[in-house]
Amino acid sequence: MIVKPLPLDEAVGHILVHNQTGADGRRILRKGKTLAAGDVALLQELGKTQVFVAILEAADLDENEAARRLGELLTAPGITAGKAITGRVNLVAETAGVFKVKVEALLDLNEQAGITLGTLPTNSLVEPGQGLGTLKIIPYSLPQAVLETAEVIIRRQAPLLELKPFVVKQAVLITTGSREAREKVVGSFAPALRDRLARYGTALAEGPFVAEDEQEISAALDQVMADGAELILIAGETSIMDTDDITPRAIKAAGGELVHHGVPVEPGNLLLLAYHGQTPIVGAPGCARSPSFNVIDMVLPRLASGERLARRDLLALGHGGFLKSA
Repeated sequence: MIVKPLPLDEAVGHILVHNQTGADGRRILRKGKTLAAGDVALLQELGKTQVFVAILEAADLDENEAARRLGELLTAPGITAGKAITGRVNLVAETAGVFKVKVEALLDLNEQAGITLGTLPTNSLVEPGQGLGTLKIIPYSLPQAVLETAEVIIRRQAPLLELKPFVVKQAVLITTGSREAREKVVGSFAPALRDRLARYGTALAEGPFVAEDEQEISAALDQVMADGAELILIAGETSIMDTDDITPRAIKAAGGELVHHGVPVEPGNLLLLAYHGQTPIVGAPGCARSPSFNVIDMVLPRLASGERLARRDLLALGHGGFLKSA
């Protein structure tokens, strides 16, 4: 694409680069318009003799065609692309879920001259109809070679954008503590966790309340696993302080495998994650009782979408994990 001034009688068929205004200061022609003979006549009436235009070359693609092609490649189950207008395509969620972005691939795409894609942060919790991002072609056209490079990046990393719907329908809460603390423990953890899980379409069942005893917690785990629990939360009178603490020992005794304890998020450092086969087990820290955003809100949606989290996923929460001021 070449941008240069042209005499008005040579400007027909080329793209107007700047808005044009009339004698009263009001816009009469919008930038990006392909000039027709009538437009040129209007400019001549205003006393203009030349105008800046964009001239597409043989290997150039119109901004809307380039945006349309890239937008189509960025769609995925649950993600739709709108119509390309002024080189822009908006991406929208069709369903609730966790929005995932391959961040390095996004950077590679944005490295391509003239292409910009801005998205929500990866692991964002989204609702149906919510905007996920916008693709914008900056110039009025894009060289075919640049477009093809961008297409290769998207295909190689497909899906570059992903929307993981919530699939866990039932979670179970096991609570622990002294007999005297039962009402307080259950009453403080269950409502807050139930409200959170409801956002993901996950119902919370109140499971056994047991003493902080390895054998009793292990037996409770065996019970809820036998009943087909999809997600297990354990919350107690006392938070888990170490991987050799009572609850982690009980999880291992029940056949579970610890993933990690001690997450770089505040509040929520004492969260524990384990798995029994495919079933996640979350040792909830004390902050799970609070309705304020904390570590549990960074982990539960991803588990409810069926994502299997590894130790490194939890460690990665440290970037953005200082929530005290939020």
